[in-house]
Amino acid sequence: MKKKFTAVLLILLVLLSSAAFAGGAEEENGGVTTIRFYGSDADYNRNIIAMFEAEHPDIKVEIVPVDFDNAEQVIKTGIASNNPVDVSFFWGAQIKSFVTDGMAFDITPYLTADNNAWLDTFVPAYIDAGKIDGKYYAVSYQPVIETVFINVDLFNEYGLEPPTTVDEMLAVCEEFAKHGIYGIGCWTGQNHQLLPWTYQIYAKDGNLEAATTGELPLDETPGLRENLEIVKNFYDKGYWYPGQGALTATKEQVQAAFYQGRIAMLFDAASNAGTYEQNADFQIDVIKTPLVEEGYPYTVNVVTNALFIPANAKHPEEAVEFIKFYTTDAAIEEIIKSGRLPSTKSMQDAFDDPVLVHLMTNSADAIGYQHLQNLSSEMASYLQNDIVSSVCSGIMTIDQAVERAEELRLDAIGG
Repeated sequence: MKKKFTAVLLILLVLLSSAAFAGGAEEENGGVTTIRFYGSDADYNRNIIAMFEAEHPDIKVEIVPVDFDNAEQVIKTGIASNNPVDVSFFWGAQIKSFVTDGMAFDITPYLTADNNAWLDTFVPAYIDAGKIDGKYYAVSYQPVIETVFINVDLFNEYGLEPPTTVDEMLAVCEEFAKHGIYGIGCWTGQNHQLLPWTYQIYAKDGNLEAATTGELPLDETPGLRENLEIVKNFYDKGYWYPGQGALTATKEQVQAAFYQGRIAMLFDAASNAGTYEQNADFQIDVIKTPLVEEGYPYTVNVVTNALFIPANAKHPEEAVEFIKFYTTDAAIEEIIKSGRLPSTKSMQDAFDDPVLVHLMTNSADAIGYQHLQNLSSEMASYLQNDIVSSVCSGIMTIDQAVERAEELRLDAIGG
């Protein structure tokens, strides 16, 4: 049954990508070249495109709305069928699988031209997220910081302080539960947001780089195992919205519950700060992911929202022009207005929104890391979609889940 389901899913993804990438006049028409952009159709993107087209009347940009949950499969299917978009959204620190498969265009010559003129406009940690074996394949336009959004009004109403450790978080959740409020929220497909404690433990033990580069056996070290114990404890105690249904709750359900004041702390990416500020009728703020315990280092992943060019894109030169414009001050200003942090040096102080300021401040003293997801597509899928739900539902024991992660690590490094 599982094989049949997988086969059907793959067929649907092929059809989806074909439908998504089909259409749109790619060829020059009256001196105008149309390039297709696989990205969000949010207002900030439309504004950036309008400004770009005004400055480049010979290039038209057509948005193909991104399917974030299936982005990798859809993009790769379009490339494999020789019908790629010209510019594609993806996460900078997870671009490796495209590079390994020969599906990403090398942007290095453009970034390093004129004595690194374009390259030097970026904060190094952000642009380097798309760097593989000394070459750049993705251009990051904003950092994506895993964070915890809190309903400040709820904390104030019940006289509680935002937690700084896991034990404090458990105590806060217990108190909220007495009032019918769920301590934490996280939706299916986003459960990797609950794995930051893994990296804290590796950093504490001095194994962080070895773990994220695949050199560290995952079944012989405590990081992943102890993280799963923490998450399962929150789930078993019923602190994770909406209790038993937490593992299948959708983004829409969880966000609605947060806006309704039923969730006190929401695990999500910082890139959604503007959305929460706009839609919530209560004060929101962001806190650091609570430490495993006092004395542990605070860690933040260096995943970024980025743009890359498929290796067989029809219009690579026009695609480069678009990405260059996308990272100018004028374009980055639109990104900041939408409630997102900038990746360029010149715009690091170009905002005064308190939530964005807190995000920046929180991450200033953090130890950066790359996700284990970057080891392979299979590892990314497992950590993002399966490991947490398998453990919390009882499909796998924690030992079995960690053993499976170790198998995927060995596959990724050819061990």
